[in-house]
Amino acid sequence: MVKMSFHLKGDYLPYQLSFGGALNEIIRLVSGLPYGSPGALPGHMKHFYEMAQSLILPGRRERSYAREVKSRKVK
Repeated sequence: MVKMSFHLKGDYLPYQLSFGGALNEIIRLVSGLPYGSPGALPGHMKHFYEMAQSLILPGRRERSYAREVKSRKVK
């Protein structure tokens, strides 16, 4: 995910990418490698890094209420 985030245009950090989506892409890549020819590996890697653009998460929204610590009920 670190390498994927560095290949993106813009300043994205690894935590701004979807972990589940990245995991699915990695599994897809690794499971398909034994069936492809060795000469096709650079093309697979290029497609893998281009796919990172679709894994960017939207920004966090602001809280609609302030955080507070709730008191515990005493028995």
